[in-house]
Amino acid sequence: MAKIKVRYGKHTYPYSVGAVVESLQGAGLSTDLAIQIARDLEKSYSKENIKLIRLEQLVNRLANVIEKETDQRTAQRFKDQTPPFVPIQVVLKDKRSPFSRDILSEQLQKLDLPFKEAYALSGQIEQSLRSHGYEEISRRELIHWVAIYLEATYGRELRHLFEMQQGQPTDILVLEANKEKFPFSRGILAQSLIAVGLEPETAYELANDVEDELWHRGLSEIGREPLRLEIKRILQERIGKEIAQRYEQMHTLRTLPKPLIILIGGAPGTGKSTLAAELAYRLGIRRLVSSDAIREALRSLVSPQLSPRLHQSSFTAWQTELLPGEDETPGRKRVIRGYQAQAQQLSAALTAIVNRSKDEAISLVIEGVHLLPGILPIETKDALIVPLVLAVSDETIHRHYFEKRDKQTNKRRRKQGYLKYFTEIRMIHDFIVERAQIEKVPVIDEQDPKVLLEQALEFILNTSLKTKK
Repeated sequence: MAKIKVRYGKHTYPYSVGAVVESLQGAGLSTDLAIQIARDLEKSYSKENIKLIRLEQLVNRLANVIEKETDQRTAQRFKDQTPPFVPIQVVLKDKRSPFSRDILSEQLQKLDLPFKEAYALSGQIEQSLRSHGYEEISRRELIHWVAIYLEATYGRELRHLFEMQQGQPTDILVLEANKEKFPFSRGILAQSLIAVGLEPETAYELANDVEDELWHRGLSEIGREPLRLEIKRILQERIGKEIAQRYEQMHTLRTLPKPLIILIGGAPGTGKSTLAAELAYRLGIRRLVSSDAIREALRSLVSPQLSPRLHQSSFTAWQTELLPGEDETPGRKRVIRGYQAQAQQLSAALTAIVNRSKDEAISLVIEGVHLLPGILPIETKDALIVPLVLAVSDETIHRHYFEKRDKQTNKRRRKQGYLKYFTEIRMIHDFIVERAQIEKVPVIDEQDPKVLLEQALEFILNTSLKTKK
């Protein structure tokens, strides 16, 4: 088979099936398909008796084949890469030298990596650089790439050992307002991006891209605010305005000048605990309290004889006030009176928890059926207190929630007990909603968990912005 050569500028390179295969793999093609395409193309050139081809023609021909075999997006990804056969130039001041797997492999072997692992990692790094379109890379930035791969594969300790070997630590430092400096963390940024709704894989990929962008610009230090703006810009360009705005909103809520206290009320089975956990996670709030847990703690201190109402559920508290021989029909007034009395009994303890958080300037999420609108003080200058009420207007859906929760909790919260008193629960549900309307507390009636979370976050953000004004 006649030897085919590829021309790029003033340079000529021998056609290599291996080089083409690696380039196709970098675009996401399977190894088998990449080998087939590379060999078929070589045979085609030989049949056409073509011995010299310009690199641009080769790339376009390969892109057309890729589009036929896969899709346009993969073909474009291939074209955006550093072309095959073109060596990546490593720049140190005014000197340029081709990237060498052998040289990098030797450096990695000095870290006690076996030859095969060192050479394989060198190949992965080169392929990654090509996938990102690098034709030139500074020595400093190349060290950064190697450090990232070492940390991802072998841990942070080997990364630092490599950095010491090269005489160049590669951490980017983030400068805080108080002049303190902390290493930029891809992991922390990725967790923040997951919190605004990105999938974990996308979040970690984007966090890597942010760090790469900073390194590409030659930055070794960046202020917290410029970093935030850079993240927002990259989010907007690569993901979209909605996620960028959500990231900005989350930043606003996480940097409030005073503690944020969120009160989530509602009848049993309306999704309070699920929303509370999501909000705490998204907003970085570490303190999460349930009114049921407070009631359970008080039960251990107060006997059933002293306070029988406390030892009942919110929807059965009315039964403790029945006189011997009295009709046991759960009338609305009876149910509401028993519920209110129990909520009032817990109000002092719940208020104390809120006050403790204010004194310690620690944000807090409290959820529970006992958070009846108007029962706790929400006007304060020391904290931003945001009350919410969850509702499920459709009784069929509400009933289904108990069955769903029964499965999710492995029957630790048995549906039978709740469904037996479903009538009483609906009485409490409607009463809480009525009180919320009187007290001007927002009621969220939404069955989609994502939409529910977004509506809650939007209200919390709007409340915080009003307070700032």
